[in-house]
Amino acid sequence: MAESPVQSDEYDIISPKTISPITIGVGFLLFINFISGHAFTTNKWLAIGSSVGVAIFGLSHFIPSLKFGKAHAFYLYVYHWLLSFVLIFVVPTMSYYLYLWILFMYMAELFYQAKGVMLSRIALLITMITGVLYQQNTINGQSIFRITTEFLIIVGVSTVITRQSFGNREKRTDMQNKILRAEFEHGRMVALINSMSDGVIATDEDGKILNYNAAALDLLDTNATLNNLSISDYLLVKNDQGDAIDIMQIARDTNYLQRRNDLYLDFGDDDKMALDMSISRIARSTALAKQQGFTFLIRDITLQKSLDEERDLFISEVSHELRTPITIAEGEMSMAVLLADKPQPDITEVKKSVEKAHDQVVYLADMVNDLSALSRAQRDDAEMEVETFTVNDVLSGLQEIYGPQSEKKGLYLNVEIAPSIPEITTSRLYFREILQNFITNAIKYTDKGGVTIAGQPVDRDHIIISVTDTGPGISKSEQAKVYEKFWRSEDPLTRSTGGTGLGLFITAKLAHRIGAEIKLQSKLQEGSTFSIVMPIKAVKKIDEANLAKDEASRIFS
Repeated sequence: MAESPVQSDEYDIISPKTISPITIGVGFLLFINFISGHAFTTNKWLAIGSSVGVAIFGLSHFIPSLKFGKAHAFYLYVYHWLLSFVLIFVVPTMSYYLYLWILFMYMAELFYQAKGVMLSRIALLITMITGVLYQQNTINGQSIFRITTEFLIIVGVSTVITRQSFGNREKRTDMQNKILRAEFEHGRMVALINSMSDGVIATDEDGKILNYNAAALDLLDTNATLNNLSISDYLLVKNDQGDAIDIMQIARDTNYLQRRNDLYLDFGDDDKMALDMSISRIARSTALAKQQGFTFLIRDITLQKSLDEERDLFISEVSHELRTPITIAEGEMSMAVLLADKPQPDITEVKKSVEKAHDQVVYLADMVNDLSALSRAQRDDAEMEVETFTVNDVLSGLQEIYGPQSEKKGLYLNVEIAPSIPEITTSRLYFREILQNFITNAIKYTDKGGVTIAGQPVDRDHIIISVTDTGPGISKSEQAKVYEKFWRSEDPLTRSTGGTGLGLFITAKLAHRIGAEIKLQSKLQEGSTFSIVMPIKAVKKIDEANLAKDEASRIFS
């Protein structure tokens, strides 16, 4: 027989725990049969030797010096030969010992399938025929009938036992595989839930917590073990009006799935978290019980709500700021049309209306430009071209543009740049736009004196560029507000001057993008100084994300 691949201890019935006690018991019974006179042989040495040999072979499983290894084939051969020898020479062939062959056939089919059981059946038939011939010296019709009957009984019983055992084994194997798959799926689901950034809490129908993930603990701001605790004691939510809400009442009112984004988790002391919560009802009927419960999927949307509110406020402010100049421009153009339709139109009045409308259109254009610049400043992922240049290059261009404007108002525009100021590496566009906002504001709000632009090194890695005017100045109470969008001073002297209120807000955003810092020094009736302190080589700080994105694009393209 070829060695079978079946090696599992679960089905290895030739182990010391199973077959050895049977073998030892058979040896003991052989000796008892001889003493009681039920043995075939009258040779006491043959009987005693057979009994002792069978018992020793059974004990060989426990005695290392007598152990023959774990080869199934060897033990099956020996068991077959021992039983054949005993049935032929020691006990009557047709004795109850013959039914031990049922066990042998089971083992043969277990380890060697059809080929093994066929060889075992042939060995049984040969043993029965040989034993009857040896013990009776003849075979008659009665012997043939007895041999056939016993053979069929043994074969039939062994087949039934084998099939039943194999069926149970297949069921056990299938059950074990299902358990392993279920454990694997459960482990995978647990890993998936624990990897989620959203909090997940599962409860029974009474609100007792059954399962939860790490994100749920973070949202609830606790390290406590939540199993079997009430979710209502930890998920203390309120609505937009600040009224306490029973989360389990919401869950019980849920037919299948309910989503709420108007709830807040209240931690006390005005500390609250906006939540986006999906509540699902779980109802499952099994053969054993009807299980019900709820699953809570919780997400922190505090930042999202804050951004939404800020966006809505921004849209409202932009709409308001756009509506005023549009209304004025429309009114002035309507007035110009009415004046022009008169029989003798006053060209001077028409021109005034058109100029006023034109001023409002220019104001709208400035606001659109500011909004475009604001969009660029607020996009951290926007492309930013970085280059190396001198500060004088930028200031010379700005002086050419704003020098005539300052002269028109009777103001001076001086540029005082230290010769030791080095080249800088940053976004020329953003740097120029920041200084341009400083200069335009200084000229706009200054009626006497002028504007001075100065620049010098701060240390080996930074420079400072300042724009100083001799305007009305800004009060200390208003200095903290100058970088807010659409903010305008309440001072009548400055309020009368046109402006979108976005310039310094955009300037602060652009400065952040190039790694610079904005400073303000101002005193009422003396003027203001806006300064920008920036690194000489800002590219390493602010363009790292863009460099990584460009490299990734290059690789994947």
